[in-house]
Amino acid sequence: MYSMLGQIARWEVMIFVGGMAGIITMRLLTGRINCRYLLWGRRRDGSRYFSPERAQLLVFTIAIAMQYLLTAAHTTSGEMPKVPAAALEVLGASNAIYLGGKGWMMLRNKRSSNRENN
Repeated sequence: MYSMLGQIARWEVMIFVGGMAGIITMRLLTGRINCRYLLWGRRRDGSRYFSPERAQLLVFTIAIAMQYLLTAAHTTSGEMPKVPAAALEVLGASNAIYLGGKGWMMLRNKRSSNRENN
């Protein structure tokens, strides 16, 4: 009896997650979710630049999320799987790179504006 309820709950979760993924994919493809300039930053003067920090953060976040979802889909114990320490380290390093790039741009912009004012 309990195993049948577990199977039903598992299918409900899979249908829900799959449905959400389908809705998000359709909205991305039809333009209802705006992804324009998703990987671009903006300088203080308003100009845009390609941000490799944002690109790597997005790639690592999606990769680790997919790894976790696949692990959760194959778990038979009924418990949420633990996030591996290596995944947390990679995500932390990825965020540090992103924030470091933002800080570097802010520092560089501040230095250039100070030179213009002097």
